[in-house]
Amino acid sequence: MRGRQIALGVAFMLLVSVKALSAAPARTWQDGELISRHTVPVGRSLQNHYIYRVRGLNREYVVESDTPLQLNLYVPMKYCPDHRQILIQDADGNERKVRILQRASVSLRQ
Repeated sequence: MRGRQIALGVAFMLLVSVKALSAAPARTWQDGELISRHTVPVGRSLQNHYIYRVRGLNREYVVESDTPLQLNLYVPMKYCPDHRQILIQDADGNERKVRILQRASVSLRQ
């Protein structure tokens, strides 16, 4: 009886630790703003790509999206960079993934 309780306890602890490891990491949101946007037609189709310049505290990104973002220029927004893409929160709180085309460090001007 006692051995069975220990085995169940160990199994429970293993399941909890596996679940904790598989959970998505907490996102670190940064403040920024869109400073430009361009609509680029793709080939001869009716589809467009949307190119944005995102400025943060010390970095600038040129990103591409398949759908337009619901954000105005020079309005504060939240973004979270992640390797080759950025997660951007729209004005209505939806999160959109965009691809990073270019990144650059920005020096603080005095």
